[in-house]
Amino acid sequence: MPSKARRVLICDDDPLMRKLLGKLLGMMGCEVVGEGEDGNEGVKLFKQHQPDLTLMDINMPGKNGVDALGEIMKTNAYTAVVMLSAMEDTVIAESCLHKGAVGYIRKGTDMAALQLALQEYVA
Repeated sequence: MPSKARRVLICDDDPLMRKLLGKLLGMMGCEVVGEGEDGNEGVKLFKQHQPDLTLMDINMPGKNGVDALGEIMKTNAYTAVVMLSAMEDTVIAESCLHKGAVGYIRKGTDMAALQLALQEYVA
C-alpha cells in the first residue's frame, strides 16, 4: 500500500510557476490542495486546508510572503513552509528562516535542480 501523498499548498503570484510546481509535485506523488496568488489568499488557504507543506513566494502583491509566513506560523508553529524567490537576497531568506520557514528555494533554476530541491522537502 503506497504511503499517503503529502498535501501541498502553493502560493505564488506567477501562474506559470504555480503550474510548474504543481506538475513537479504531482510527479512526486504529492497532492496540491490549493493555489494562492498572494499572501492573503495563502493564509486563508493554509487555514482551510492545513497542508503538510506550503511553498510561499516572498515577493507578491498585497500581502507578501514574509508577512504571510508570520501569520501561518502563528496558526501552526510546527508546519513546514518553504520560501521561494527569484531574488538572491540572503538577508530576507535568513529572516524567513528565523521566522520559522524550513527552507528556501531560488526560482529560476532549471527543472532538474528545482525538482531536486523540492524532493528534499517532500521526502
